[in-house]
Amino acid sequence: MKNIFIILFISGFFMAFGQGNLQFNQVLRIHNIAQTVPANKVWKIESYMQSQTALSDGTEMSTCNYLDRHHPFLINTKPYYLINGSPGHGSSGTYMAVGNQLPIWLKAGDIVQTTCVDNFLSILEFNIIP
Repeated sequence: MKNIFIILFISGFFMAFGQGNLQFNQVLRIHNIAQTVPANKVWKIESYMQSQTALSDGTEMSTCNYLDRHHPFLINTKPYYLINGSPGHGSSGTYMAVGNQLPIWLKAGDIVQTTCVDNFLSILEFNIIP
């Protein structure tokens, strides 16, 4: 009997601290209006589509007036660039590196958006099932 209580106590302890399972919920397309990851959900950024980019030198630009430049997307108001070359001439406060790759996982409360209306992030939303 004592062993049964010990086993139940230990299994209850581990279940209380488990992270849960993920259940696919929906596909989202996020543009330049900030969206927050809801409670009990996680988002997986699968791709970032920019309307036009012609330069291959890794030139970054946070204004949409330059259609031939890389535009960032924002996570919690910080700009992130997906550039496959040297970070080179990034300005201070810019989070740009060769290793910036997708997918990116976002937790509840994170805020994401693009900087230009014609660009979008393709996101998978998952429910966290305890």
